[in-house]
Amino acid sequence: MQEFSIASNATFSDGPSLRRIIPHWMRVFADHLVEILVVVDVQPLEQRIAELQSGHTNRDLFTLVKQELTALDSRVRFVYLDNLDKAAAQKTWFGKARPVRCQAGTPVLAFVAGIEAARSDYVLHCDSDMLFYENGWLGKEAFRLLESAAHIYEPPPSKHCLCNGIASSRTFMVRKSNLLSRLPLRDLHLDILRRLHRKLHGRPTWVALEQMVQRNAAKGRIVHRVGVNSTLGFSLHGVKRDWTSAPWFEHIIHSMECGDIPPGQESSPDLQPDAWGFPV
Repeated sequence: MQEFSIASNATFSDGPSLRRIIPHWMRVFADHLVEILVVVDVQPLEQRIAELQSGHTNRDLFTLVKQELTALDSRVRFVYLDNLDKAAAQKTWFGKARPVRCQAGTPVLAFVAGIEAARSDYVLHCDSDMLFYENGWLGKEAFRLLESAAHIYEPPPSKHCLCNGIASSRTFMVRKSNLLSRLPLRDLHLDILRRLHRKLHGRPTWVALEQMVQRNAAKGRIVHRVGVNSTLGFSLHGVKRDWTSAPWFEHIIHSMECGDIPPGQESSPDLQPDAWGFPV
């Protein structure tokens, strides 16, 4: 049986999501899992991410959830980004560049540092708001493609996948030993005019990690594949923090684990509670 690590990232706003999502990952991936590694970024957030998480920060709740989850299973571990070898991760992935967050505030360093710190060669990176249905995409697509044909693989993003192959950082899988020879990634900056504008305003000038991947794939430096056979499984993204505490959210989780989703949800890669009969 092929095994892998999950590497995710979190802030002190993500306690409610992690409390529901991590047990879901453990049920879905079961004995394939070596670990679930959560990289905690405590530095002040920026731009769009700071706006999205405004008012949600609760360090005490996060600490409680962390204690619950690590007691639930010894494979769950939390590490703080500042305690990882960030310079080594940046050198591996970006050469002399030192991105931390992109120009919109989304993580870059936390993603790759988690992958580097994971104990397995195969690593599934995913945001802390991802739901999965696994019916064979691991063995029949992910592991098989990552052995030779691809450097980065993404599971289908919805049941009726209309994916055009554009990279996303919400969830993707790598085989580190296979990807290493294609790193570091290049073409990491915004265009010169936007770079100057953001420098004037003290903002980062990096593009998001998915754009870095897309640019390098377009130039043939890496091979990026997105699964298209949704009968093998798929993922859902966009679980808002307020939803994870709702009584109906557990129903969505267990329905997703069975691959039983309503027609209104099938064509969207983001969770649509109203399609399930839960207006928000």
